[in-house]
Amino acid sequence: MTHTQSPAAGAAGRLRILGDDDLRRLDAAALDVLAGVGFSVPSARAREALVAAGAAADGARVTIPPGVVRELVGRAPRRLTLGARAGSPLVTGAGSLLTTDGCCVEIYDPESGEKRATTAADVAAIARLVDALPAVDFCWPAVSAQDRPAEVRGLHELYEAVANTGKHVQTVTVVEPQEAAVAVEMARTLCGDDDDRLRAEPPVSALLGTVTPLGNDEGTLEAGLVFAAAGVPIGFVSMPMGGSTTPITMAGSLVVGIAETLGAVAAVQATAPGAPVFICLIPSVMDLKTGDFTGGAPEDTVMGAATADIGRYYGLPTQCGVNSSGAKEPSWQSALDDATTTYLSLLAGVDMLTGVGMVSGGRIFSCEELLLAVDVAERARAVAAGLGGATPEPALARPARRGPPAAVAAQEGRASASLALPLVEPTSAAPTSRARAAQLALDLLRTHEPPALAPAVDRRLRRLLG
Repeated sequence: MTHTQSPAAGAAGRLRILGDDDLRRLDAAALDVLAGVGFSVPSARAREALVAAGAAADGARVTIPPGVVRELVGRAPRRLTLGARAGSPLVTGAGSLLTTDGCCVEIYDPESGEKRATTAADVAAIARLVDALPAVDFCWPAVSAQDRPAEVRGLHELYEAVANTGKHVQTVTVVEPQEAAVAVEMARTLCGDDDDRLRAEPPVSALLGTVTPLGNDEGTLEAGLVFAAAGVPIGFVSMPMGGSTTPITMAGSLVVGIAETLGAVAAVQATAPGAPVFICLIPSVMDLKTGDFTGGAPEDTVMGAATADIGRYYGLPTQCGVNSSGAKEPSWQSALDDATTTYLSLLAGVDMLTGVGMVSGGRIFSCEELLLAVDVAERARAVAAGLGGATPEPALARPARRGPPAAVAAQEGRASASLALPLVEPTSAAPTSRARAAQLALDLLRTHEPPALAPAVDRRLRRLLG
């Protein structure tokens, strides 16, 4: 559990949010919480494994001595490999990977622009957009399939995603052990029933949530153990909200988030040593007017980027949220939030950045916001590369090869459609960046064809859905 060097961001190296003294103080406080206050482990299997490793249990409450925490967390791999059903695997540690977020319950309809409830067809459509955009490295099912039964909705979302992108898919809504077992079988099917391939290059991974403060849900933790046993990477996300579920200070929120994620990692490693895991922190500060999640506040931005330092201190891969502005639609506010959150977290070296496409604090998905946020991410990557790096083309000038005529023209150098905001007042002949993004999203949704599932694989996946 010592600070390790990360890949450089330009000649100046990685931007650090927390110094060594900060990290030692946060570590001491978090381990003190785990040893004294403890955390809730309602899963009997995980609790028994922790006790066998040296923890103490009083009902569901488990306390872990610092040395035991360090030993268990030290079992986890320092890198993750994220396979894909039709593409090259991704490996963390070489730069920040970008993905969508989930799970919005409303969407601005790409055709009409009207806000409405989300469906399974929207999950599929967004996965196709992700497949079409080279800058988006893997796919979260970004919205809720509310037209599917609640008890199997997460599996339907997983299916729609893997059927509509050849990229890696990370599920965030498979949170019960029975569903996790089916998801593992779906992943195994994508690997041709090759368990070695499933462990070496898993085409799916899972993000599971803790219950702040200092809790876990029994089903979610049991689902994590199912994934871990199969070698499917799992992450634990803590979403501390200062002034509500955690102390109002940023340090207090981070201590709770660190304690929760370390406790969950320890529980998995006690049960399945060496299982691939990562930690995700999406901290916020309570909106004092509504008591709600803010999204995009400066405190959120700094705490999210600090995840990079925390993960390197413990030798764990990391993920944090970017974008997800509190703005109700793509706007000047969302542009500022996209830029500050993405630039800071990318320069800090967080392994996985999740959130492109969200507005209204993560409640509403917008396809044009996805395109605009991807453009910000491309520019941030160019900045992080420094003087020696290649400068990527803006998102609109570099979509997928199997794109609409406008995209093909851009690839061939006949057009350069930058999403950069115009320096002069737009006219009817000069559409705004938002309008261009909306049109490109429509073009891609209408024309892009992701790698098709083999018919036998598709039939088996559908049977697994029941």
